[in-house]
Amino acid sequence: MKRFQKLTLSLGALALGGLLALPGTAQAQYPDKDIHVICGYAPGTGADIITRYFAEKLAKASGRTVIVENKDGALTTIAATTFKAAKPDGYTLMITAGNSTLSSAPHLFKQINYDPKTDFEPIHTLIKLPFMVGVDPSSPIKTLAELTATLKAKGDKATYGYSSAFAQVSTELYQSMAGTNALGVSYKGTPQVMPDLASGQIDFIFSDATFLLGQAEQNRFRPLAVTFAEGTSIAPTIPGMKAAGLPGYDLGAWWLAMAPKGTPAEIIKKLEGLFAQIVADPQTKTDMVRFGAEPYMAGSAAIKQMIPGDIDNWGKYAKLAKIQPQ
Repeated sequence: MKRFQKLTLSLGALALGGLLALPGTAQAQYPDKDIHVICGYAPGTGADIITRYFAEKLAKASGRTVIVENKDGALTTIAATTFKAAKPDGYTLMITAGNSTLSSAPHLFKQINYDPKTDFEPIHTLIKLPFMVGVDPSSPIKTLAELTATLKAKGDKATYGYSSAFAQVSTELYQSMAGTNALGVSYKGTPQVMPDLASGQIDFIFSDATFLLGQAEQNRFRPLAVTFAEGTSIAPTIPGMKAAGLPGYDLGAWWLAMAPKGTPAEIIKKLEGLFAQIVADPQTKTDMVRFGAEPYMAGSAAIKQMIPGDIDNWGKYAKLAKIQPQ
C-alpha cells in the first residue's frame, strides 16, 4: 500500500511538473504557428506596403507564415484599439508609425481607447522617414534661406499646402523658428497640392520624402531641405535643416513593431532579436530607399524610454500648429 502511495505521488509530481513547464516550453518553441500583424493603414497605400515588407521579412526570419490584417481609419487608432485587446502571446503584433499611433494620437483626438505609454510592449524600431520642404521647379527659390526671405517679404499673403497633421506640424515648426507667417491650406492628399504648387497658388510644401523624391525625379518638385537635422542617406545631396541654416530643427516619422501588454519577456526578447536582424540586413537598407526611408536601430528598452518624451514633444508641436483635437 505504501509503495502504491509513493508511486501515485511520484506520478502526480511529474504531471504537476509537466504542467508548470508548459508555458516555458511554449515560449522556448516560439513561434510554432502563424503570426498575425495588424496594419492601421488602407490596403495598397505606401504605409501598407511598408508593413507588408516587414511582415514578409519576419516570415522569412521566423520560418512561420505572417498574415497582415488591415484595420484602417482614424490615423491608426482604430487598429491600435483592436490590437490592445489581442491575446498577449506573441502571435498578434502591430507594425505602425510610432509618431502617429503612440506620440501624436493623444493630441489629435479628444479621446483614444488606449494608453500609448502602458498598453503595448515595444519590440524594435524599423525605419525613420524625413519629410522634405520645397517649391515648384519654376520658382526662382533655390535654398531654404531664400524661401524664408521670400515668405517674410510676403507676410501673411504667403501660403503653404498640407495634407496631414505631420505635414502641418513640420511646416509650423519651421515657421516658428524662421519667423514666417504663411497661411496653411488643407488638402486631401499631397498629390492634390501639386497642381496648386505648380500654378503658384501655393508657395511651398512640406511632405513625406517617399512621395516628393518621386516628384523631384520627374522635375515636378524642387527639394530645398529634409527635416532631419543632419540630412539623410536616402538623399545625400539634399541638405538637412542644420546645413540649410535652421539648426535645432530635427523632425521625422519613425516606425516600430510592438506586442500587446503582458506578452512574455522571453517572447519579446526573441522578436527583438528577429527584428534587429531584419533591420541590420544590408538588403533592408537598399530596399528602404524606394520608400524614402532608412533603417532605424533601437531595441525595446530604448523605445520605452523614448516614448514619453516624444509624446510631450508632439503636445508642443500640436499646440504650435494650433491643431484642435477631434
